[in-house]
Amino acid sequence: MNMEKLKEFFKKDTLAQTLGIEIEEASFEKSICSMIVSENFLNAKGGVHGGTIYSLADFAFAVSSNLGGKLCVTLDANVTYFRPAKDNKLVATAVLVSSTKHTCNYIISVCDGQGRLIANVVMNGYRNDVDISFD
Repeated sequence: MNMEKLKEFFKKDTLAQTLGIEIEEASFEKSICSMIVSENFLNAKGGVHGGTIYSLADFAFAVSSNLGGKLCVTLDANVTYFRPAKDNKLVATAVLVSSTKHTCNYIISVCDGQGRLIANVVMNGYRNDVDISFD
């Protein structure tokens, strides 16, 4: 896998670009993505907006799931929020749970910069017949 080709492909994801998400590590089995939260992505109480947390998790899922050789789209997602972030750094780690010819399942853990678990997202994807490669 060519990391530069992967990053170039995901530059077309304008929401991820707006959020400033960076790909730290990437494989079909695991990806790590991070971002620094600016004041534009806070809720009315001054905490990190849940939509920001979910968007980072969704991006980490997209990175990993699309490295399986087939274009993958989200079928469903379930997010559980545990606590507010203590700082403005977020790190999402997507880990493959299972994969078949046409489906994949990941658990994405989102932590703050202190390593505290903020949220878990369980995502299921559909791997369609469109080939995708980053070699």
